[in-house]
Amino acid sequence: VVNQGEGGEGEGAVATDKGALAEAELKQRLRELLPIISADMADDEVVNQDEGWLDEGHEWVGRQVLRVFPEAANPQSLGKITRWLPPNEETSEGALFHVVHDDGDAEDLELGEAEAALEAFAQKERDELLHPPVLAQPHYENRLERKALRIKPSALGLAGARDELLDFEEWLPPPLRRGGA
Repeated sequence: VVNQGEGGEGEGAVATDKGALAEAELKQRLRELLPIISADMADDEVVNQDEGWLDEGHEWVGRQVLRVFPEAANPQSLGKITRWLPPNEETSEGALFHVVHDDGDAEDLELGEAEAALEAFAQKERDELLHPPVLAQPHYENRLERKALRIKPSALGLAGARDELLDFEEWLPPPLRRGGA
C-alpha cells in the first residue's frame, strides 16, 4: 500500500522506492547465498536407505500383525507388513519384515518375530469369533413425547403389531359410516 501524504506523490513515491530498494537488496543477497545453500543441501542429502526392500514377492506383505508389548501402556499394537528385505546370503542375515503400526510407528521384524506377530493376530481373530464382544445397548426413552403416547416394550414385536391392528379395527368403522362407505 502506498502511503500518500499531504504533498500528494512525494511521500508515496519515497515509500515505493524504499520497498523496491529492499527487494533488490534481498534478491542480490539470495543470489550470493544460493551456492552455499545448494552445497549444504547436497551434504544433507539422504542416501536411499530402502535399497533392497521389496513391496511384493512374499506372501506376508499386506498381512495384519499384532505385536504384544507387556510393559507398555498400550500392550497391544495392530499393524501391517508393508515390505520385506530378502535374506542376505553374503552376510548370513535373515529376512526382515517392515511393519507399520496403526498408531504410525514402524519397525523391522526378523523372521521369528514376524511369525509370532502373524500368529498373535490370527489368535486374536479366532478369539473374537468364538467370543464376540458384547456391546451394551443404552436404554432409550423418548422424553419429548407425552408419557401416555410413549412406546413401551410391550408395544413392540408381534404382540405390539396385533394390539395396534385391533385398536385400528375398533377405530375404523365410525369414520367409514360417516363417510358413507
